[in-house]
Amino acid sequence: MSFTSLPVIDLKSNPDDIRQTLLLICSTTGFFYVSNHGLDSLQSQMFSMAKEFFYLPLNEKQLYSLNTTSYQGYLRIGRENLDSTNSKLMDEKEAFLIPQSDLNKKQQLPNIFSHEENFKLIEQFFQQCYDLCMHLFEYLAEIFQIDRDYFTSRHKWDKALGVALKLLHYPPINQIEQNINVIRAGAHSDYGSLTLLFQHDNKCGLEVFDRLTNCWYPVEARDDMIVVNFGDVFEYWSKGMIKSTIHRVILPNNINEQNHSRFSIAFFL
Repeated sequence: MSFTSLPVIDLKSNPDDIRQTLLLICSTTGFFYVSNHGLDSLQSQMFSMAKEFFYLPLNEKQLYSLNTTSYQGYLRIGRENLDSTNSKLMDEKEAFLIPQSDLNKKQQLPNIFSHEENFKLIEQFFQQCYDLCMHLFEYLAEIFQIDRDYFTSRHKWDKALGVALKLLHYPPINQIEQNINVIRAGAHSDYGSLTLLFQHDNKCGLEVFDRLTNCWYPVEARDDMIVVNFGDVFEYWSKGMIKSTIHRVILPNNINEQNHSRFSIAFFL
């Protein structure tokens, strides 16, 4: 199994095929696509809502700046530095974080998100992302021949820590910025158990790092599929058998694409 073309788990395929593919993924890429996931309509609505927020004036967005206690709120461009090896390389992106633990604090969200219909959408999206993760965890437990609820019981909806949605906007890079060292998201691995990444308009830029070849490989943006990756928790739990792969978001080589925004949504569990 190669990083040059990530494997696909089709949720409508034979369960034995899913288990076999997932077993190979665990020990090789740690990254894969999920197709026939059933979230297409919801993700389209979520991207529309995210765009509406990110296109607001900066001063309005900063009214909802990140609360460092609850870890809910807006992160302006240059606020994050995901690459721990380069403290000067700030990420050229803005984001809004919504932790699952704060879903009962609707009044703290921007009006766009707290509007009744939009808030119901966020809740529904949260729940379906969580349910998908639980479904994958059940397959994972079967692979390791342990109790089917081994992982799901350790990620209970009302007890799981660090569950969050992160809406992301990578703005166009202007001509001046193109001449300096710019990255959209620095190299990092995810510290949790599992990440679901929804991409939009087939905008590329995500890359994964192959430890064996010491090379970076691009991940094709597929609007009809979710990119899924294991986090550090699973690599630690499995003593390295399940891979938590380093990844980053770079500028596309195509100048025309550099001049357009890139949007994505991450669900962290």
